[in-house]
Amino acid sequence: ASPPPKPPKPVKTDSQTILQQDENIIEDSVASFGSEITLKGTKNVAELLAKDSEDESLRKYKEKLLGAAAHGDLGDVNDPRTLIVEEFRIVFAPDDLVNGQPQADIVHRLDSSEGLARLSAEGISMLEGSRFKFQISFRVQHEIIAGIKFEHTIGSARSRLLGSERDELMIGSYPPSSLPHKFEFPRGGVYNEAPKGMLLRGKYKVSNCFIDSDKVKHLAFEYELNIL
Repeated sequence: ASPPPKPPKPVKTDSQTILQQDENIIEDSVASFGSEITLKGTKNVAELLAKDSEDESLRKYKEKLLGAAAHGDLGDVNDPRTLIVEEFRIVFAPDDLVNGQPQADIVHRLDSSEGLARLSAEGISMLEGSRFKFQISFRVQHEIIAGIKFEHTIGSARSRLLGSERDELMIGSYPPSSLPHKFEFPRGGVYNEAPKGMLLRGKYKVSNCFIDSDKVKHLAFEYELNIL
């Protein structure tokens, strides 16, 4: 997607930058925030729109970046959560075949306690050497969330053999909306490869966490990964 248009004039301030553009992380240009827009510590949509409201061009620019939130869509106002992870999906490469057929996606709903309990109880199993990627569907509610990160930790004696025990993936900053956002890692046609070989087959404890730039943990969950 093409980057959002530049604002008619920059806002010069030493206050904390909340909205930051990164087209390599946030592929939806409407959801990505220009680094020229800065706030005085607020994540409130109404306060952001009220700032410099006398500047019609800047107001329209901010409304475009905020999307539906600028018109009152702040998500489910009856749900106190600000970040809701709806779906956690593992997608296998199309040419990663088993018995001549593509592997089916592994899908878990994480927007309820029942969904989290199911993932914890069932875990995730995949064949050694499988090529896969994560797809995460999430919604932001009530206010802007800055610097959402996905932390992925593998805990096992075997994890030292994988080359990396912990990954921290930057998802980006998003305004509230009833519509979900999607994050894919790795992006494009690149896939992770599951460990393979006798020494690496077996069970791993995986811990995941969604955290923002203010160190607020929005969701943390664990499951068992079984490499077959």
